[in-house]
Parts: sequence; C-alpha cells; structure tokens
Amino acid sequence: MAKPVSPRGLARGRVLDCAVALFAECGVHGTSLKMIAQRLGVSKAAVYYQFSSKEEIATEMLRPILEDITRIIKIAEALPDWEARRAVACSGLVEMAIRHRQLAAVFVGDPAMPQIAPVELRTVTDQLRTLLEGPDPDPPSRIAVAVFFAGMGNAVADPLLADVDDDELHRTLLDLSSRIMRAHNDDG
Repeated sequence: MAKPVSPRGLARGRVLDCAVALFAECGVHGTSLKMIAQRLGVSKAAVYYQFSSKEEIATEMLRPILEDITRIIKIAEALPDWEARRAVACSGLVEMAIRHRQLAAVFVGDPAMPQIAPVELRTVTDQLRTLLEGPDPDPPSRIAVAVFFAGMGNAVADPLLADVDDDELHRTLLDLSSRIMRAHNDDG
C-alpha cells in the first residue's frame, strides 16, 4: 500500500511555520534552508520542493501584509478628503500591525529586510507613506509619518510588550497615532 502524502499546501504551511520560528531565533540571515529542513526532520530537497529560496519563504510570509496594505490604500483612497483618508489609513495600519504581531516580531529591525522584502511591499509602503503625509508634505509631516511607522512597528514587535493584550495595544496605538499625526498641525 502506498504511503499517504500530505498535500503541498500543508507542507508549505509547515515550512513557513518553522521558518517563522527560526527567523525569530536566528534572524533571516542566520537561518538556512538546511536549518529549516533539520528542524522539520525532512531533507533539504523537501524544503526546496516547496520553496526555491529563503527569500521566497520570506516573501510568502510577507504576502498577507502586502495584501492588507493594498486593501487599506484602496479603502482610504476612496474617501473624499485627505484627513479622512489619513485617519482610515492610520486605523487600518494599526489593525494590520496587531493582526500580524508575530511577523512583526520576526521582521522589524532585521537587517535582512531591505534585501528580502518584495518590491511590491516597498511600493505599497511608499504609496501609504505618500497617503499619510498628504499633499505637499513639509518636514514635520514627513517626520510624524516616520515616527508613526517606527513606533507602531516597534511596539507590536517589542517582546517587553508581549503581555499587553491586542485590544489594549490597539486602543493605545490608535490614540498615540492620532496624537503623532496631528501634533505638528497643532503647532502651526
């Protein structure tokens, strides 16, 4: 009798789950396909059957984030004025960051990110930055967006905040993002 074979989707999921754990422990550069195979108890060829490279694994991990950012942009751009677009984009980003908290813990601050992030992710992130900065952004607007991105990313990834539940983190990040994004407008 033939040995049952698990569906490719299940095997891909196992590789991704294992890679997330190893990337969190060793970083992207510090993780090899051989390490993933060893942790899974399979051959390196079995991992290659699912993914051609470590970069492809990372890209697949980041795909849900890419899809979420694309959706946030579409929703925000459908609104009539810039303030409403920015408010929806901020709220959507906070929700997305919390939803992908485990991935943020893996990728935020990893020096390999600029090399492995798919071009599409960089493109939508740039679109989002433009949406948040608004028309003709001045330096304070650009700085506020940079602080918002960095602060939110670091907060959801910070292991010292792992005990903070998602609802409280969500409320606090929304409040802080609102303050950050409008702080420079209140000065003028």
